[in-house]
Amino acid sequence: MPEIRAGLVGDGIGPSLTPDVHMAEGRALGLTYTYERFDTERSETLASALSMAQGEGYAGLNITHPHKQAVVAHLDRLESVAAQIRTVNTVVFQNDQSVGWNTDYCGFKTALARQIGSVEGQTVQVLGAGGAGLAVVLALLDSGVAHIVVSDLNPKRSEELVSDVLSIRPQVVLEVVSPLAATPSVDGLVNCTPMGMANHPGIAADPAHYGHRCWAADIVYFPKDTEFVKRARAAGMRVMDGTGMALWQAVEAFRLITGHVPDTMRMKATLQELLSQNGEIAAQ
Repeated sequence: MPEIRAGLVGDGIGPSLTPDVHMAEGRALGLTYTYERFDTERSETLASALSMAQGEGYAGLNITHPHKQAVVAHLDRLESVAAQIRTVNTVVFQNDQSVGWNTDYCGFKTALARQIGSVEGQTVQVLGAGGAGLAVVLALLDSGVAHIVVSDLNPKRSEELVSDVLSIRPQVVLEVVSPLAATPSVDGLVNCTPMGMANHPGIAADPAHYGHRCWAADIVYFPKDTEFVKRARAAGMRVMDGTGMALWQAVEAFRLITGHVPDTMRMKATLQELLSQNGEIAAQ
């Protein structure tokens, strides 16, 4: 069986668990699967990583912070949700073309349904208007959320996100609150910023200001118990940490890149074991 090569492109990704999760599942399926890191905070650029990977016959790449929107300009075409929101976290090389997909959307939507349950008719505040924030907003709307409040330190970015979403979901209700400000009347709160990772310490907003009737979700998965998650639990809120989204987006990304269907429960066990082994080391 030929070797399958893949990689992760982003800033500060050295401690990321994504390569280990992918390669462990590849081994379990009997694949010769290698997965590398292209750290754009050090030596690589987004363009050079894409060019090198495609030129050397890689099957695909995962794309993470801060390149999920910038990568679109380098691709031949976009598929599914990625084509709607022009935000990509998975690139597949096929037939001499680079094809962009977004598995953040399905990863968050699946995790939300399983861990939080119905959000029909609710109002949710989303902290962070980057590429992940855009995918999460669309997933929330498609899960039945009626009203979304978007907050970002950069007001222009919040306004751009709202404009992008309204262009594909014109009937929805979105509101911009800036800067990252608490909106205690909401039913749910989602951290879509990188805050909580090792190189982005702190919290975007304190869940304690929202009250225990509000649920909270974080997209940062490592460490599992971010400061945001800890404070939300201490406030008595229902909490969804980032591991659910990390798992489900990885399952779909693995399938897209390798062409093989992974065992979800096995990937979940691998992720949980790696989190346990690595303790409180934070990563992208």
